Amino acid sequence: MTDSWDDGEPEAPKPGPGRQPVVHARTGQNERVTTHSIIWDMGGTLIDTYPSVDRTLAAVAARHGHALAAATVARMTRRAIASAIDELSERYAIPHEELDAAYADLKRSWADAPPPVMAGARDVIDHVRRIGGLNLVVTNRDRTSAAALLTATGLAMDDLVCPGDGFPRKPDPAMYRAVLERNHLDPVDCLAVGDRAIDALASEQVGIRCVILETPGIPVAGDGERITDLRRLIDRLAPSPGPVTSWSGPATSRSSPERSQQPST
Repeated sequence: MTDSWDDGEPEAPKPGPGRQPVVHARTGQNERVTTHSIIWDMGGTLIDTYPSVDRTLAAVAARHGHALAAATVARMTRRAIASAIDELSERYAIPHEELDAAYADLKRSWADAPPPVMAGARDVIDHVRRIGGLNLVVTNRDRTSAAALLTATGLAMDDLVCPGDGFPRKPDPAMYRAVLERNHLDPVDCLAVGDRAIDALASEQVGIRCVILETPGIPVAGDGERITDLRRLIDRLAPSPGPVTSWSGPATSRSSPERSQQPST
């Protein structure tokens, strides 16, 4: 299925509330940190759904005599699970209905045996709460599945927006615009986090900066800031009023040597 998005100019962000100047960790210069809230994507970002999806689809392929490497399936699913199912069906002559059914069964199983929360996500969620921000979810997942995952993992989020609420899917920016409006948020006070290029395409149209979480060794197409550990987000948010929490692990960017050595999608 091909999604479309608004080709018009994004709305200019309105000035956000003033914050106390802080010293930038790299430059040593004073800057104003205004980012307090995070708009999370769900599968592959907030919750680590990909490994179980990869195993499920690979198992279906194996039943048809195709032993696929984990990285092969992973490169497909990181683009989109629906397109991965299409590709597996066409390339290996696997009935589409069988792949769809296996994925549907997996999603139902998550109510009792959910995939894990992504490493570092709870640390970031707690930091957002300490600085008075909101943790919001914008996902292309259907509401029943999304709500079940949040319940099963025990994640209490401040809002959830899905296509089933009457909005087009990402990369259309409508869900991001809606979550800003109904929570009375300034785009410059928010950071979007996702694992695919459509997350950046959608959020940046309404003035929200986006950071992409990549699976190590499986780069995501498109431009933008990249991380491989969610705890890197803490240094991109306003500082905590309590003990300082920061992450000093390696960062990645589109132009870094590490990125150029990774295999292409």
